[in-house]
Amino acid sequence: MAEEVSLEEYKKAYREVVSEEEKRDFLVHLVVYVLVNAMLIAINFIYSPEAIWFFYPLIGWGIGISIHYLSGVRWIQKELEEKEAKAEYKAREAKGLNLQST
Repeated sequence: MAEEVSLEEYKKAYREVVSEEEKRDFLVHLVVYVLVNAMLIAINFIYSPEAIWFFYPLIGWGIGISIHYLSGVRWIQKELEEKEAKAEYKAREAKGLNLQST
């Protein structure tokens, strides 16, 4: 028979899984940002060196990637804690209902 997993162990494991996913997603976004912007810089200097325009997408996308970092990697903990509290409340409510009905 399978061993029961405590609620705290489940919450910790879930937090780790979500955190790893957010970090991976951010790193993919960062790599794409670096590669595409390096290409845009090369295109700018090769085909139109008289008009420097590469920094516009660099800055715009840089703001977007900064927000992705802040919202995905840094603030995910607060969101997870809220979801865990809701799930724990629902689990305790369901357990209370099951105990009352028997």
